[in-house]
Formats: sequence, C-alpha cells, structure tokens
Amino acid sequence: MGGVSANADANRPSNPRTDHGHAARRSASWTIAHTPDETPGPAGSQSIQRALVLLNLVGVLARDRPDGVSLAELTRVSGRPKASVRRTLVALASEGYVEQDPDTALYRLGVQARVLGGLAGQDSDDIGALCTDSLIRLADASSDTSFLTMRHGSYGVCTHRQEGPGPIRNYALAVGDRHPLGVGAGSLAILSALPDDDVEAVLASTSTTRQRYPRFDDASLWELVHRSRQAGYALNDGRVVPGSWALGVAVPDAAGRPVAALSIASIAERFDRHRQDELAALLHQEARTVHAALIRSQESRATRGRP
Repeated sequence: MGGVSANADANRPSNPRTDHGHAARRSASWTIAHTPDETPGPAGSQSIQRALVLLNLVGVLARDRPDGVSLAELTRVSGRPKASVRRTLVALASEGYVEQDPDTALYRLGVQARVLGGLAGQDSDDIGALCTDSLIRLADASSDTSFLTMRHGSYGVCTHRQEGPGPIRNYALAVGDRHPLGVGAGSLAILSALPDDDVEAVLASTSTTRQRYPRFDDASLWELVHRSRQAGYALNDGRVVPGSWALGVAVPDAAGRPVAALSIASIAERFDRHRQDELAALLHQEARTVHAALIRSQESRATRGRP
C-alpha cells in the first residue's frame, strides 16, 4: 500500500521527515546503550549488564535490518572496544541468544531469545497480551497506528505497535525503542500520571540522557506534564519528529500505578482539536478496559494462592 508516512521509510534521503525519523531511532538506540545504571548491582554484575545491553542492541538494530547487524555497527553504537563486543557476542551466541550468519557475519537474535519472549508472553499478567485487542480496536477506529509503551524505571519502552487500515504509516516509534519518560505521547502520559516527587526523581535521573533531546529540558517537561494533566491526555505535537503527532493515555495497574500507556500516532493534519477529543475518548475507554483486566488477573492470582 503506497501511503503517506510521518517518517517515510522509502529511499528518499532528501526527505526531512525521514532524516528526523532516523535521528529519533538513533537516539532510541543510543539511550539503550548509554543510559546510566540507576540501581547499580553487586560487584561483578557489570559484565552481565553489558551483555544484556548488547543483546538489546542486537534486537533493536537488527529489527530494521532483516539480514542482521554488523560487528562494526554494534561497536559504534555501544561505544565499547571492538574486541570486548566480539567476546560478548561469542558468549551470547554460545548460549543461543544471538546468532551469526556464516556467510555475511551479521548478527541477529537467536532461538533462545525467541523462546524467552514466548515464555514471557504466556504470563497471565502480561500487559502486552491484555492490550492486544485494545490496540487493534484503537488502530481500526482511528485508521492510524496504535502503540503500547511500558514503563521501565525512568524510561518508556515501546513494546507493541498496531497498524490501522488507513493510508498513513507512522514509523517514528518502533518496538524496542527506549526514550526517557516524557519523550513521546505514551511516555509523557506515564510521566504526567506520576506524583510530583516521582516526576522530579525521573527528571533528575534522565538529565544526562536528555541532552540528546533538546526540546525536553526540565522546564519544558514540567510544562508538558501540567498541560497533560489539565487536558486529561498527553499530546506530542511534533516535538520528537517534526510533523509526527501522537496522543497518549496512561494505563494504571491494579494498584493504580501508571505502568504503561496507549497512544495513537499520525500526522499533524489529523490532530485538530475535535479529533484530539475523539482519540482521547477512545484511548481512555481502552485504558479502563486494560486496567479492569489487570485487576481481574490479580484477583485470579490471589485465588490460586500465587504471590
């Protein structure tokens, strides 16, 4: 289907939206590789953390390269010595978490990583599984792209996306992308649903990372948080990728904590005030549906005697 894209992935390097979109994706990968460890583990755990970071990078970078990602690219993005990256990849490959194409020497996720992903999806409390129908309904009702963003500490990770039936495709955010809370509609919805003290803690812990996000300094984020709380939804009005707009609503867990967000993204022309209200109503309805499912899941666990 030949459609308009908020971040066109056609081979048109002169397209500014494409260039901005690639920059956003590079920022997401950089954030995975360079985010400071907010909760340092015991002595000796750094090597494990570096291996897991590299595993994440293989998954995210190879996501857009079906043939795999090169050692040189992983070295460049991770900022680690080439020999160290190679040793880690060998260890991950020996356990089946990554695999290397014998002809091209490119790396991609291995069978063991896929097994773990499948096992995680079998958890009855998996928000991704509980959101599947909601994401489909949102995409169908809006004809645009819907997303699920999960909170991971002071960051938001895109875990699911669902294309709508319309001609517009938004590729500014993809599964695996990780940005500081507040960057993007879903991420901003989560941040805005936190108490002020928690917002302050998030901003403090992401101050270094947000230097790569010039429109998301502390003052700007506080302004966005207040605007989102007043409106009842978070609006990303092209702050990450010019021309790419999105609207998000937080999803609370059974205890009322904002653990995720649903969002819809498209182009600016499809986000007039009337449509913002329509999309917000759809998102709130699905957020309530997922919240209720999480409560039922917790009650079911309690009935079965699970902790």
